Order: sequence, then C-alpha cells, then structure tokens
Amino acid sequence: MMTTSFISSLSLSNASRASVPRLQAELARANREIADGRFADVGLELGARVGESLGLRQRRAELEALRTGNDAASLRLSTSQAALKQVQAAADALQKDMIGLTDQQRAGTVAATAGSQLAALAAALNASASGQYVFGGTRTGVAPLTAYAGSPASPARAAVDAAFTAYFGFAKDSPGAAGVSADQMKDFLATRIEPLFSEASWTSQWSQAASRNLDSRISLSETIETSVNANAPAIRKLAMAYVIASDLNLGAMPLETRLVATGRVQTLLGEASGGLVAMQADLGRAQSRITDANSRLEAQASLLSTEIGRLEAVDPAEAKTRVDAVTTQLQMSYALTAQLRQLSLVAFIA
Repeated sequence: MMTTSFISSLSLSNASRASVPRLQAELARANREIADGRFADVGLELGARVGESLGLRQRRAELEALRTGNDAASLRLSTSQAALKQVQAAADALQKDMIGLTDQQRAGTVAATAGSQLAALAAALNASASGQYVFGGTRTGVAPLTAYAGSPASPARAAVDAAFTAYFGFAKDSPGAAGVSADQMKDFLATRIEPLFSEASWTSQWSQAASRNLDSRISLSETIETSVNANAPAIRKLAMAYVIASDLNLGAMPLETRLVATGRVQTLLGEASGGLVAMQADLGRAQSRITDANSRLEAQASLLSTEIGRLEAVDPAEAKTRVDAVTTQLQMSYALTAQLRQLSLVAFIA
C-alpha cells in the first residue's frame, strides 16, 4: 500500500527556525569558553571529577584570603613603624637638647618642647589604617589615646594636678612651688607620679587601647602578632617624661629641685627610646615573616592554578573552530529561512 506525505514550505521554515536557539546557545557557550579559558559548564564536562576541581578552587580561595589579610596586616605594620619612628626621633631630639643645655637653662627651655611633643605623641598613637587604629591592640575601633592638654582637663591631667596638690598642699602654679625641695621632688615622683603611669592607671585615665595585640594568620600554618599597642611600657615612660618636663611648673622651683626632675626626665627618655627600638624590631620581624609567607602563598597558589587549568582549561584553537562551525550553521539557517519565506504558490499560479 502506498502512502504519501506532505511537505510544506511552512514546516521547512519552522524546522529551520527551530535550530536557531540551539545554535545561538552553542555559539554563546563557545565564545564564553574562549573568553574565560575554561569550560562553560565544568560539571557537565568533568562529571565525577568536578569535586576535585571544586576542592582545588576552595584551597586557592583560602590562599587568596590569607594574602588579602597579609596585605592589611602589612599596611598596619608599616603605619605603626612610621609612627614609632616619628615618636622615637622626637624623644631622642629632646634628650639631645637637654644634654646640650646648662643646669640653669634645662628645665625652662624644655618645658614648651615637651608639651608640644606630648600632644604629638597622642596624635601619632591615634594613627589609623583602613579605618582601624593601629595602636588600639584588639580594640581597633576607638582612638587609643586621650589628649593630655585641653579644656576641660583630661582625666590624666586632673589626676596629676590632684596628686601634686595632695602631696604638697598647694597647686602646682602656686607661689609655694618655689619652696619645693629636691628630696620632696624625688619622693613625689617616685610615690605619686610613677603610680599614675602604671598600666592600671594608664588604661583608666589615658588610654582606651587593649593591652592585647592583634594576631594574624599569615599562612596555612603560621599565626603571629601583627600590632603593638599604646599601653606598652615605653609609651607610658615617654608620656611620664613629657608630663614631668612640661606640667609640674619646674621653672618656679629651686635649681636642685629642677635637677632632680630633669635628671629623671632624661632617664625616662633613654628607657623609652630603648623600648621604642624594641617595639620597632618586633614589627620588623613580623613584616619579614609576612613577606616570606606571601612568597610561599604565591607559589602554592600557582601550583593550584596549574592543576585547576589541567582539569578545566579548554583548547582555544578547538573552541575557535567550534565558533566558526556554529557561525556557519547559523548563517546557513538564516539564509534557508529567508529563501523559504520567498516561496509562494501565488508566484507559480501567476
């Protein structure tokens, strides 16, 4: 039995148009693979091995996160180093000036300099990087040091004023300051001033920093301290030296009394300078370890990238060949559709 089938121009045109979305999807996929250098659908291409690829990518992302954290730590360390160098240079300059002055000149001459350097100390220790206060220890969101001078008086200055009045029985700007003896000054500094710069008093009157430094994980197996804080002994000694030199009205006191005070200031400046050098050395060691860690992270990330490429990378030449082939098919489909649309019985009847 014979059968007949009917083929119409409409069915041919529809068949041609139906292939266009598939060809367009294939073209987009091939172009994406050329641009990205990897399979457009990794799961489809790798099958059961896609878990291996995802594991490698996760490990590389962890290395990249460590590197980003190291960049932030490096910025914090370099900012801290710059501030400490500035603070140390000011302390060393004041000590040098004091050595070059006579006994009669020393107390009066350094008072103004010490006062300005005390303000500069607060400004340096309130340095920030990327929105975090670098001398705040683990409390990075709050400015660590409160300025000593100002109105109203800071808690630290009020404590010094109160200690002076309680010990001597008069305010430091009183005419009675002319009668302060050397022995009184020595005892006052040891029993009233130094306790004000203990860590407990410092953190309640001067500093809002935490005494614990920041720890940073710099590699898969290393965690180190990557900060210093404003509560360090060297900082407290330096502030005490500046306060003694600038805010006890030494110029109104007898020469012997001034010598006791300025001698203590020079000792404190020397101890503070040594402590600042040690702090900078700690930061320098941390910077060196981060540099070494970054080198290892880069090498590890490079190896992982190579393995990922081995699994996911496409052959650019093969992808280009597919683009050319699909483009040719699309052009043929478009041409065939256009020709079929021109077919009409009307033309033949006429």
